[in-house]
Amino acid sequence: MNIKVSLIKATCASALVLSSSLSLYGQPSQPDADILAGLGTLQQPIEDIPTNQLIIKYREDRLFSAAEAMADAQMARLSARAGVALTYFRPMSGEAHVLQLPARMPVAEVERIAARLSALPEVAYAEPDYIMMPMLTPNDPQYGSQWHYHETYGINLPQAWDITTGNFNAVVAVIDTGHLMHRDLNGRFIGGYDFISDVATANDGDGRDPNPLDPGDWVTSAESSDPNSPFYRCPVRNSSWHGTHVAGTIGALTNNSIGVSGVNWWAKMISVRVLGKCGGATSDIADGMRWAAGLSVPGVPNNPNPAKVLNLSLGGNSSTCPTTFQSAINAVNAVGSIVVVAAGNSNTNASGATPANCNGVITVGATNRSGVRAWYSNYGSVVDVSAPGGESGTNGVLSTANTGTQGPASDSYAYKQGTSMAAPHVAGVVSLMLAINPTLNFTTTETILKRTAKPFGPGHTCTGATSCGAGIVNAHAALQALTLTKRNFLPRVGRSGSAGGGNWVTITQESFEGATFPPPGWATTNSSGFAWGRRNCLSFHGSFAAWAVGGGTAGAALACNSNYPHNISVWLTYGPFDLSNATAAQLSFRYYLNSEPGYDFLFWGSSINNSNYNGQQISGNSGGWINVTFDLSSRLGQSQVWIGFLFSSDYSITFPYGALVDNVLVRKCVGGTCTSSLSQPEENPHEWESAERILGAPYQPPPKP
Repeated sequence: MNIKVSLIKATCASALVLSSSLSLYGQPSQPDADILAGLGTLQQPIEDIPTNQLIIKYREDRLFSAAEAMADAQMARLSARAGVALTYFRPMSGEAHVLQLPARMPVAEVERIAARLSALPEVAYAEPDYIMMPMLTPNDPQYGSQWHYHETYGINLPQAWDITTGNFNAVVAVIDTGHLMHRDLNGRFIGGYDFISDVATANDGDGRDPNPLDPGDWVTSAESSDPNSPFYRCPVRNSSWHGTHVAGTIGALTNNSIGVSGVNWWAKMISVRVLGKCGGATSDIADGMRWAAGLSVPGVPNNPNPAKVLNLSLGGNSSTCPTTFQSAINAVNAVGSIVVVAAGNSNTNASGATPANCNGVITVGATNRSGVRAWYSNYGSVVDVSAPGGESGTNGVLSTANTGTQGPASDSYAYKQGTSMAAPHVAGVVSLMLAINPTLNFTTTETILKRTAKPFGPGHTCTGATSCGAGIVNAHAALQALTLTKRNFLPRVGRSGSAGGGNWVTITQESFEGATFPPPGWATTNSSGFAWGRRNCLSFHGSFAAWAVGGGTAGAALACNSNYPHNISVWLTYGPFDLSNATAAQLSFRYYLNSEPGYDFLFWGSSINNSNYNGQQISGNSGGWINVTFDLSSRLGQSQVWIGFLFSSDYSITFPYGALVDNVLVRKCVGGTCTSSLSQPEENPHEWESAERILGAPYQPPPKP
């Protein structure tokens, strides 16, 4: 690993020069305009693809050889249980076997057959032999033109998205020119602040204010040539809409049949405006960094949505990292936030570019479509990794923009080039990594990115003094490395589940597989004719899951892809149960959430009167099944306790799933203390492993609302 060492220059003159010369590291490679592209391929959902095969494994104490497994008597036993004729096909790795169905069947039906087989005493698990499609491809019509995501020298996003498309818990700060309202960024920003102190530079009529929208950063030739102008000798240009372009790479709305795709499909962003006409001041940028990470800044309200990732596609020239920057970076790292910066566009050693030459940052160089260093990109030992920054025309990086040359006009998409375009690729990948492991810090993240980077293209010159870092960032390899690493530390559930004399006692374990809904002991409220119900289109354990709102009138089943209605709140509750003799208690479950971020919420919690519930809530899209373990220790000593799930909907016309809950386990420890790592039953360890292959790490719930 390269260690960045910088001597701090204590001269005020150098700091003053730097303060006035910081600028953005990306320029348009052609005028902002809508870029026409062919429609991307809309991938058929995997759950809709029929299969004609099952995978079955027998219990460790009842393992069958292939000959025993294909014996007529055993196949007849399995067929009788399944309700259809099964044929032995072949043995497979992991001591499992593949069986064939009489014909291709819908996956939901095969899941029901597998559930019946799983109930046999000799069967460890049975599941459909799911049909896998080519790597995930969003349906955004201009995704095909985003070569920087999916071509040979892109960042391997399609494969990465098969591991995770991200989630909404990792907030990313775009520390830049501010942002514009754009159809492909709708709902992505959850706040921000304008940190530009100088009124002229701010170009919005005032200094610092809570409005981070970008009014434009154009500079006219008259301003640049007038010695009395605050923009004397500033580069003449149209408005760059730089922050909007950077934000689109990180988190443009994806798979929405509009425009382009973002690296992270679900991450929330905060807009920290620090650059205006002719750049921005170091002091404003340092304040913006601290504020973005949740630290206090005098005269500015605290940030209610601290960012875990900070993207700085900006910089200036300085032989060493100024103390102001290094101090801010140190403070941001100390609270666990990760800083990604652009290496600079001067075709020189990045050791003379700030903040690229600071310690504690991930410095990103730029590559072109051939996988070699872009002609403008800075280089050297301080560069950690490179990412696509593009070059001219359609070889640039395609993202969100605006047609306005001075003030904003209409939404558009534009190709731009620069290390400014490379850095948000890496910031987006870091946010995907945090979706798997939200505890990642700068050091671990930097190490993983460097160790998993892929080689540069043929003929590259990224060696020795002209190093471009460890290689081109590889999103898929980085996520895969995290998944494999975290699997070594997954909690395991012992069958006795005891330590210190205590034993776990199951109060209820419900996967909603019964013929009626709600199951015994459970209740659901009714709002405008809608209530929790069962669905068999998307489930985690068995064939069914509890389905909020989409469950239909009084729990009846609706079509699998029906959108949930607006202005309703429906409860699913279980209880009462007794915790008067418990030393610990837990609620464990899986949820799948597909809702409008910030407007619709899934809540879970506990109550001692089935009225006042305390717990946690989440909004947006989970990107798959999420595992939760919720501590019920606050209810110890109570003889009547309820747990509940609430789905509250404001409005939706595009989210068909609402909220699903499956594999609910409520248990208590009695007779002593129990191991704290217990989080799921062990009846089906294969299923537990499958979930972790998707998540990569146990889910960390957000703070209590």
